[in-house]
Amino acid sequence: MYLNSAEFKELKSITAYVCSITQEMAEISFQAFINKDIGKAQYVRERDKELDDYSIKSDELCGKIIALYWPRGSDMRYLISTIKTASDFERIGDHCKKISKQIIKLQNTPNVFERKSLIELFENVKDTVVKSCVAFYNLDKEKAEEIINNDDKIDALKSAAVKDILQFMISNNSVENNVSYLKSGINLINIARRLERMADHASNISEAVYYTVTGIYKSRENIDEKYSNN
Repeated sequence: MYLNSAEFKELKSITAYVCSITQEMAEISFQAFINKDIGKAQYVRERDKELDDYSIKSDELCGKIIALYWPRGSDMRYLISTIKTASDFERIGDHCKKISKQIIKLQNTPNVFERKSLIELFENVKDTVVKSCVAFYNLDKEKAEEIINNDDKIDALKSAAVKDILQFMISNNSVENNVSYLKSGINLINIARRLERMADHASNISEAVYYTVTGIYKSRENIDEKYSNN
């Protein structure tokens, strides 16, 4: 890459900021959930617009660099991956925003924030998102492989969380509380599903890292096959 060009330096700066905002939104939405912190939830919602704006700036700058320098090889792969992952970063931010909205809705519902299965899922997804941001900025192939291989664990945690939430929804037979429990349970299931999607986008980002570094597209199945042959 044209490391000394003003455009590339600006792109690296924007990439760092996109990664920083995405990490922050994932971490603060987790804090908002475990601490029942409505202020933090509102903050996450406000940060989403800035992430969207910088994702657009990244796309535009990649197009400008391609037009100016006609890069090849790993340089072009980096730009393609940056364009591709912009939508993944944006979607992670969207899910954080919508999870925060549901946290605000649930603030007056008893017991919903104590679901250990959902907290475990949330913590694992938050860590996965943070690691994918680090892997992308540093083009860390090994960390990217680790994230891709963690996909099955996230799926299992999401299934366990949904099962636990369904049990929560039927645990109170009081007629006056049934509607409240059902509504809260639906919101919790929506949070679990959005967390799973966040992890999927983190895996997409990690696959882009692997492609940038090696020139080979590697999904989780590809990586599993490589290790099974060793």
